[in-house]
Amino acid sequence: MIYQMDKARAGMKADAGFDRVESFPAAADVRFGHVVGVDADGAVSEGSGTRIAGVALHTHTKIDKYAQYDDVSVMTRGLVWCVVVDAGSVTDGGAVEFNAAGEVQDASAGTAYPNAVFRSGAETMGDGAVLALVELHSPTA
Repeated sequence: MIYQMDKARAGMKADAGFDRVESFPAAADVRFGHVVGVDADGAVSEGSGTRIAGVALHTHTKIDKYAQYDDVSVMTRGLVWCVVVDAGSVTDGGAVEFNAAGEVQDASAGTAYPNAVFRSGAETMGDGAVLALVELHSPTA
């Protein structure tokens, strides 16, 4: 048996370059690597909310998501691995859209993510997760 480490995990920073991470309370469960939006109370949830906040980063203190009221680390600028819509297509260098669950895909029928671009195609990890590298540039509004 050959053991090989995956290239990435959902919500993982892609490098140690310049980035910006902000903290928000979770309005509900928030999974790593999903686009999140801020609601009227200043909390984040998956999807766009009243405005796009960024992408929920992973943490080593949780298994796969933040729970309601947790402090969510949200990348607003930089390179991050995002969860791709089931059977969604991703074009390296293409525009980013996301669905109501905060999963990303090529421009089709979702919500456009301003100032974001794909920096990889869709890649399947060992656990079956399909991820894509996204470069974010704040601000979004």
